[in-house]
Amino acid sequence: MFMKPNLRAFDRLVRFLLGAFLIFAALVLFTHPLARVLATIAGIYALLECLTSSCPLYARLGMKSSADVLKSESLYLLGLLGVQGVLAYEWWNAGWGKVSSPDFVSGIAQTLGFFASKNPFPWYKDFLTGVAIPNAQAFAYTVEWSQVAIALVLAGSICGYLCVKTAAARRWVLILCALALLGGALMNANFYLAAGWTGPGTKGSNMVMFWSEMVLSYIWLSALLSRKKA
Repeated sequence: MFMKPNLRAFDRLVRFLLGAFLIFAALVLFTHPLARVLATIAGIYALLECLTSSCPLYARLGMKSSADVLKSESLYLLGLLGVQGVLAYEWWNAGWGKVSSPDFVSGIAQTLGFFASKNPFPWYKDFLTGVAIPNAQAFAYTVEWSQVAIALVLAGSICGYLCVKTAAARRWVLILCALALLGGALMNANFYLAAGWTGPGTKGSNMVMFWSEMVLSYIWLSALLSRKKA
């Protein structure tokens, strides 16, 4: 499973801290059984990489030994995929929380009514009262399952981009990833317009996610167009 040691002391320290935090989160922070299992597995894997000083992903990206250094392109790629992983987690947490709770669908009409009550955008208030609220149940199912789908595509595209080898497969990964990011940005824009007025936390988090998704979608679409020209 593990290869020749290729991690520096700093990389091992990062993995130790990450593994310890994930196991702590599994034991203390997370309540959902699946989240606990996944966090435990990821934490143990990070600790194993720390103990063995070996990272298969780094080896795949060209870092065969601890004396090697990741290329700037590979380092930037890991950073972008890390941000995308955070977005995937956020969408999964939001979507699955709604899917697993019957209160979301049953109370969506009241929630939308509250969002419309003091909404500062007249045209969006008209959308809420004229379209969303009359079709509240369908709107609720669309929102919750769209969030789950976005999370799965974003997470799956990370694995796909790192694992697939053919140019055609990578193009499809980039296309699906960009579509999920643009869909997420559209949802964040709607959440901002609907509920941004309720508090700075809701307003700020949706703005951060929106612009992160727009930047990532631009990068992946640019990469897709560059591959087509090549």
